[in-house]
Amino acid sequence: MLLTFFVALPFPCPVGHGAVIARAFDEPLRGCEGLEMRVTEELPPLETADSKIFASLKFWQLKETVDVADSLNGLLQVVHTVTGIGKVPDKRVPAPQETYRTVVEMVTVQNSDTLDDMEAAITEAFTRCFGVLSDVYSMSQLVKRENVSPRLGVEEAQLVFWFGRYPDQGYNDDFGGMFWVSPPPHYPEETINEEEFKQLQALLGRVWSGSPLELMMEHSLMAWQYLERQGDYGNAVIHGALASEILLDSLLGLMLWEEQLNSPDFDAAAAVFDEAKNGGLATRVRREYGPRLGGNWNPGVDGPVRRWSADLARVRGRVVHRGYRPLRAEAERALDAGDGLLEFVKERLAARTDRYPRTSLMILGEPGLRRVGGWGRVSKFLDGNEEESLSWFSGYSEWRDAVDSMRT
Repeated sequence: MLLTFFVALPFPCPVGHGAVIARAFDEPLRGCEGLEMRVTEELPPLETADSKIFASLKFWQLKETVDVADSLNGLLQVVHTVTGIGKVPDKRVPAPQETYRTVVEMVTVQNSDTLDDMEAAITEAFTRCFGVLSDVYSMSQLVKRENVSPRLGVEEAQLVFWFGRYPDQGYNDDFGGMFWVSPPPHYPEETINEEEFKQLQALLGRVWSGSPLELMMEHSLMAWQYLERQGDYGNAVIHGALASEILLDSLLGLMLWEEQLNSPDFDAAAAVFDEAKNGGLATRVRREYGPRLGGNWNPGVDGPVRRWSADLARVRGRVVHRGYRPLRAEAERALDAGDGLLEFVKERLAARTDRYPRTSLMILGEPGLRRVGGWGRVSKFLDGNEEESLSWFSGYSEWRDAVDSMRT
């Protein structure tokens, strides 16, 4: 069965109007032996069409005019309100720009023995076609080098129309439909409320005092946005790995800092992080965390650390060093492994609040400690201690700067 998908791209793809690009895959095509298939009537038959699954893309470029004045008009309005200089037009002044909208017609073939689960078959066919489209878009940017998004992710397609037909039949209304790949763009109606503003100020206070954990949370959020909104699975894995590495590095650093509060030993701490002498992150995970926090920190034994090592750290290495393009399922597993590692860290810290009350509070906070346990012990520590907890971040930051300077 032939399946055809129509998708409007969020930004132009500079392939010429009417151009056709086809790719044959290794998967065998069953049930169509001897059937001649052509990309267009003018071109010769596909060499492997009688035995291989293929995807064929035709590009439609539709002229349109866009208005780029939105930001300018808003800027002029604020400038005039603050300074009194200039004049805000009585009505919005357009700034038209001529461009084009790219709509792609994507045709592939699906083996009839996969059609029992039609939803899965359509998803498989669409993913196959969009993989070809993503490659075409990326390589076209190397040719044109225009100032647009460097990658085209399937999640950016949003609305897709599809139709199915057999090779000897035409399209009809009975076999087709539409589906959303991702929700429409979000245009917020309201700014943050008073309670959220307090949360923002608290986060800023922690960041400006030297807390590393909000940076971890930022990369984790970026990772999921790359996955869910942009379909950039490689960057999703990279930022997920960054989040986990910041978490692990900060966790070990905070524990060392708390251990050395009364007698700082910058040389000893620097030696722990010396990768040339004592190995990298994976070695530190095996050597440093278990004795301090308990639990299973062996990447060779099933558990959160092994899943982080295999599903996130290893895939990140392939992406960074080989340019590997992970599938969505791989990226999802990677980010899930990062989240699993975070939960494991929280669990182990909650069990060690007696040894690391400051580190526990700095990473988990009061709400986290109440949720996973350990708040009772930390609250007793705080009642008997006159230290200002927010100052711990700046104290750690100064200590860590000194440790890093020893390493350099």
